[in-house]
This record gives sequence, C-alpha cells and structure tokens, in this order.
Amino acid sequence: MSSSAKRALKILATVGESGRPMGVTEIARTLHIAPGTAFRGLDALCRAHLLARDPRAPRYGVGPAALGLRQSLLEQFRIRDVAMPYLRQLASATGETCALYVRIGWYAACVATAPGSAEMTSGTILNGLQPLSAHVAGRAILAHITHNQIVRYRAWATARRIVISKTFERDLAAIRAQGFARALPPESGALAVPILKSDQAFAAVLSEGEGAGANQPGPKGQEIAEEIAALVRANPALAHQPFDQFDPDDIVLPS
Repeated sequence: MSSSAKRALKILATVGESGRPMGVTEIARTLHIAPGTAFRGLDALCRAHLLARDPRAPRYGVGPAALGLRQSLLEQFRIRDVAMPYLRQLASATGETCALYVRIGWYAACVATAPGSAEMTSGTILNGLQPLSAHVAGRAILAHITHNQIVRYRAWATARRIVISKTFERDLAAIRAQGFARALPPESGALAVPILKSDQAFAAVLSEGEGAGANQPGPKGQEIAEEIAALVRANPALAHQPFDQFDPDDIVLPS
C-alpha cells in the first residue's frame, strides 16, 4: 500500500472516530501532517464518496460510501435482526433506551439500538465501540467467558495501557454471581445482561436507566436475554459474526 493511501485511511479513521465533521487544519494537527497533505487526502476520499464536505462550512464528515460499508457490516450480524423486536419491547416496557452489544475480539460493539420514551435518559452509555472492560455491556460479556480468555484479555489490555482495576477479578466474579453488570459512575444507571451461547457470552442486552437506584435488573431485561439465548441454542448460526475466524489479539479497532 502506498504512503498516500495509508494517509488517506488514517484521515478516514480520524474523521470517523471523531463522530462529527472536522476541518482541514484540525485533521492536519491531529495526524501531524501538513494542511496541504491533509487536503489532498480529503479530496481523494470525497471523490470516492467515503467522506463528504459539509455544504455549510469547510468541514468533512463520513460520506455515503462509508455509511454503506457500515450498514453492510451490521447486516452480517444476524443476531441484530433477531434482537431488534425484543429491544423495542424492552424499551417500551421500561421507557429507557435499550441496545444490543456484541463481542468483536476484545471489544464490545453496539450493533442495534431501540430508543426509549422516558423524558430523560443518560445518553452517555451508548458508546459504539469500547474495550470489554471499559463498558458495562463489555463487562457483562467478559465475566461470562473462560478464565483463560480473561487472562488473555488482561494481557492484551495491559499491553495497550488500558486501565485495569485492582479489583478486576473480584468485580468479574460478582458479575457472574449476580448474572448482570451494573454501570460504574459516571457512566449511568445502566444494566447489561449477557446473552450466552454454550455457556459463554457473545453479546449483551443493555438498558440505559434500568439500574438507576436498583440493585437488580428488571425481570424483563433478564427474560429478553434468555429468550434470545434460547433462539441461539435452537439455531447457533444466529451468533455468527464476520470476525469469528480471527484471533482476538489480532483485531485492533478504533475506540
């Protein structure tokens, strides 16, 4: 791959990770490149429709081609379509925003969301992609995988300077014992219930405000996670995702 292509990919990743339109100067400063170099990369990405220029200001955001790739990737998670009716049901019952997170390597990724009807929700917990230990849904998943995998995750996280709590093992044991993970301040009052396949978690259902002032998840959240798990037991292919064949250590995603 040429150096200009690598730069263009870095520019695309930078804009995508920011979650908002970015200007040429900001992109150049972030990547430590000259503004002219950043502009040439932006121009190439715009011509490929991977980025698009904001018509109201000299800023660039994610383009239709990149959005199409994202949608194509999401469609490969079969569990997403299966879970959506249940997420809507849970959101309707609780009034809280609900989401489905799946494990990708050592990350938890949000692949489906059902907005709640409550006037106020935390709005802070629905981060799209986080290391497992850094997110309540990820911790629900992490607590329900094998001990050897937990040891590997800890080594992976430590190598990347991801902060691991001194009470890491004890916290995971508590999550296993209670069957759900509760968000830590200042995240929110969210609770996450793991979805199991062959006694190991591959996903989690999250309800944004269900844990506010509560010591246990609402019965609806647990019921829905169990119903989805039952569907997976009947049809294991529902748990398939496009990164299953990769070693978790080899998957490096922007977070």
